[in-house]
Amino acid sequence: MKANVKKNSEAGFSLVELIIAVGVMVVVTAAISTLMRDTLKVSTATFEFADSQENLRIAQEYINRDLMNAGDGLKSISTIRVPQAFVQNYISLNPVTEASMPANTINLGILTSDNQVPASTSVTGSNPATVIRTDTDRQTILEIDSSFVPITLPATPTPSVNSTGSQITVALADIGKFTVGEIYFVTSSMGGCFVAVTAKNSSTGLLSFNNGDPYGINVTGLSGHLKNISNGGLISCSLMRMRIIHYYVTDGKLLMRREFGIKGGGFRDSVIAEHVLNVQFNYSLAIQDSLGNLAQPTGNLNTPEKRLAVRQVEVTVTVETPKTIHGGQQPILAGTTSTSVRNMQFRQALQPVAP
Repeated sequence: MKANVKKNSEAGFSLVELIIAVGVMVVVTAAISTLMRDTLKVSTATFEFADSQENLRIAQEYINRDLMNAGDGLKSISTIRVPQAFVQNYISLNPVTEASMPANTINLGILTSDNQVPASTSVTGSNPATVIRTDTDRQTILEIDSSFVPITLPATPTPSVNSTGSQITVALADIGKFTVGEIYFVTSSMGGCFVAVTAKNSSTGLLSFNNGDPYGINVTGLSGHLKNISNGGLISCSLMRMRIIHYYVTDGKLLMRREFGIKGGGFRDSVIAEHVLNVQFNYSLAIQDSLGNLAQPTGNLNTPEKRLAVRQVEVTVTVETPKTIHGGQQPILAGTTSTSVRNMQFRQALQPVAP
């Protein structure tokens, strides 16, 4: 009897077939790798551009919001006395001077431009120390802090402001609102000025504003700003808090917002946006030439007339992506907006006067 033996085929891939299979696999793998690499590049580029667009949007949003509020509460105040040294240290290297102002005194505008800041310009009071990014613009904006309820400083029967403009007496119920180092704003029919609290007496309600404050903003004596605003205490005044908002770009490509007139101190620095290469301001003015044509927009408010005639502010912000994308480059994005400075026109409006 013959055994039934089942034979299985032992034939495998030939060398040619194996080479073809491996080649096909290499081609498919390479295609998949290329697709994944390109997808990763697109994803990375999208993320970097989204980050840049977010920085651009936030920068424009903050600046334009403050520009829209510029001059709030200041439409009846045409003279704001500030020491020239304070302006040059903190706000503008080339402040606008006026012949009607005393020596070393600046009449601070609602908007103060500092156009194309030169290299190595330090930021006074910055910690850590930093400098302004070369050829960027700086902008300073004034607006009343509506969260602080103004305090009336009567002239009679006892003057609230002393004769040298170095002290103010407030009600004992109000003395707790103040902290040494804070910057306040005093107004009267003679204009306004800034003062920095150097001492306070909670028992008597006495606030002192002596010379030598950290910001160099106090000026006392015969030419003192508070003395002149209050006429040596003989004119009633109002004590309030005003925001001095200052924008600048550091050499580290940070857009900073510095705010003077804050609760509990002199000023506060906040980072608004990163990877900022430049910020430029352009101003449309309500000034006509001899033919009745409006003046061309300018990038520098270097005269009292220009500063008073601002109606629109064009803001151009330029940013770069946080990281390189293609070819080792960091693509650049720029955006421009135009904002109406709605309160500026009130500075030129006719004001009622006593008969």
